[in-house]
This record gives sequence, C-alpha cells and structure tokens, in this order.
Amino acid sequence: MTIKVNEKENNRIVMIDALRGFALAGIFLLHHIQHFNFFVKPEFSPDWLMPIDLWLKDTMYFFIAGKAFALFSLLFGFSYWLIYENGVKRGEQYLFRHFWRMTLLIGFGLFHLMFFAGDILIMYAVLGLPLVLTRYMSSKMILLTAIVLIINPISVYTIGSYFFTDTIYNSHLAYPVSNLKPLLMENSFWQLLQGHFEFSYFSSVIWSWNVGRIMAISGLFFLGVYLAKSKSMTERPLQFWYYLLLFSLGSWLCLDLLNDAGLKAIEDKSARKLLWQITQRYMKISMLLSILSSFILVWRHNQGSVFVAKFINFGRMGLSNYLLMSITGTFIYYGWGLALYKYCGTSISLFIGITLLMLQMKLSTYWLRRYGQGPLEKLWRKLTWIPIKKNTAIAQN
Repeated sequence: MTIKVNEKENNRIVMIDALRGFALAGIFLLHHIQHFNFFVKPEFSPDWLMPIDLWLKDTMYFFIAGKAFALFSLLFGFSYWLIYENGVKRGEQYLFRHFWRMTLLIGFGLFHLMFFAGDILIMYAVLGLPLVLTRYMSSKMILLTAIVLIINPISVYTIGSYFFTDTIYNSHLAYPVSNLKPLLMENSFWQLLQGHFEFSYFSSVIWSWNVGRIMAISGLFFLGVYLAKSKSMTERPLQFWYYLLLFSLGSWLCLDLLNDAGLKAIEDKSARKLLWQITQRYMKISMLLSILSSFILVWRHNQGSVFVAKFINFGRMGLSNYLLMSITGTFIYYGWGLALYKYCGTSISLFIGITLLMLQMKLSTYWLRRYGQGPLEKLWRKLTWIPIKKNTAIAQN
C-alpha cells in the first residue's frame, strides 16, 4: 500500500520528513540489537537461535550501521538551511537565534544523557554552531568544505604517513579508565546516571573522534546545507541522481576490493587496523550516497506515492521519537528497568524494536493529527522564537 502526499505541506518538504523518519527508523532498530550500547551476550538463549542472531546482526550492520546515522546528520544540515531561509523571509537574521537554538538542543541532550550515554544531540549542537558561516559562503565553497571534512585531512595524513614514512600516524585518543557494564547490570538508575555524566559520555565522544565520526558529522552538516541551498533534492534533474548512484556504487565496490585485497596484505596489525577504519568510513559514505540517490529517484519518479512515505510523521517528530526511543529502550534492556539483556539476542531484540517502532509510528500519526506538532518539537520551536522586546530608554533632562 502506498501513500499519496503533496510535495509541500505547510512549507515543509515532506520528502525530507520521510527521509528523516527512514534514517531514524534505522537508528532505532540498530540501537535495539545493540541493547543501547550494552554489548553483552544473553545469558539465556537457545542454541538453535544463535546462527540466526549472527546472520541478522551482520545483515543489520552491513545495511544500517553508519549509514542511517550519516543520513540523519546530513538532514540536520539540510534543516538548518530551511530554518535560516524561513527566518530571513520573516525579517529575522537568525544568527543569534541559531546559537540559542543549539543551546536548547544541548539541554535536550543533557536530559537524554540521563538515560543513554550514546547521546548525539550535544555533539550535534556543538558541531552545528559553525553552520552560521554558510550564509557568507557560495554553494561551491560549501560543497568543497563538506568534501574536505568528509575525506578528513587527518585520515589523509595517516594514509600518507604509512606510504611515505616509517611510522604510521595515529590520532586516536585514550579512553577513560572506567567500566560502565556493572552499572548497566545493576538496578540503580541514579548510579547509572552518575556513570553517564562522569565518564561514559566522554568515552562516547572519544570513540567518535577515534573512528572519524566528528569530522564526518561536520562534513555531512555542510553537505546538507549545500543540498538545501541548491535545491538539489527537489529540483536537480534526475539524471544527476542516476550518475551519483552509479558513482557511489562504483566507489563502494572499489573500496571493498581494496579492503579484501590490499589491506589484508599489510603485515603490521596496528597499521592495517587504522587503514581499515578509514576505508570502512569511506565505504559507509559511498553507501549513504547510494541510499540517498535511490530514495530520491524512487520518490520523485512516483511523486511521493511510495511505501517510505509512511515514515513522514515519524520523521516530523524526530526529536520526540529519538528521546522516547532511548527512554523505552534503556528501560527494557538495562538493569534499572526490565533487564531483558539477559534474555534477548539479536532476533528477539529486533522483534521488540520493530514492534516499538510501529507503535511509535502510530503514536506519531495520532499526535500530529491531534496537535499538529510533536511535543518536543513544539517546545523547541517556541523557546527558539521567544520574542525579543526592545526597550527604549527615555532620557529626561
């Protein structure tokens, strides 16, 4: 069954809402099979289910890991430019509003961090601050900045150091000496919360740096701005997206061959691991472009009358659904809640994730029909656009 939609509804590009919902659904399911970063084998699981769990895990990681998150990041930059343009049309320069908006996002992130140490909202808010520079940049300069950040000069230097020097450059940072796993198993929410704020979140940030995610997020933000400013998603000829699809698939295949043939020949294990992480990140970006191109081609060929249109309402309530996903998910798997980490392998966790995803999609549709906007989206918007009263002082002689 397909859903017919108008391309614009209340000045929103609904294809972007569908894309955001599609990306968030991928993050949703991946977090469930990861037990929200609680990586332990279930204590009670039938042997016959283990091969199925392994296959499902490998399949989910191949198609979703790194790609859904990258798509979500790109759409953050896209949304920034739409908000900026709408603000300018209302006579609002939006410069200071953006800083205030990102400060509010940090507040949402701090609340989210109470439940889940893998929060991305705080990182998005900090890395989103430089987006104000895009108003002074040409489209070509924005695209060039995006490409440089995504390629990552540090990664290029690491590759160069391997081929042209005796020692490969390693930019990885050391992780804090700590262990969150015992706190995840215990039934004390407050001790877990303390662990999140004291060391676990910092470990997550360091991990993001070590795998190149921080640079990638910044680059994807700028790429999203470029796509919004150039109106490439909605107005650029479909031929461009066919070419991009072929290019991205070709790039992915070449990088995959490099991994299989070239990197396995490297004897130095540390060098091989560093180079593997870099090529893996490039592969994920290539697959992201393939997914994005395919989505746009299918959507525009069918004028939105496609299955993925079911994700529109889920995507419109992206912030609310992201936080709700973590609150319910951590309650299900962590020790302070139902502690189902003991019983749920990949298959059962995926079933739980799909069930909750469908419920949240239904809830999103109900909520939007009744209230028109998600609860946190409405709060974020109202706080962002708090009227600024200009008081004029009257000097009396």
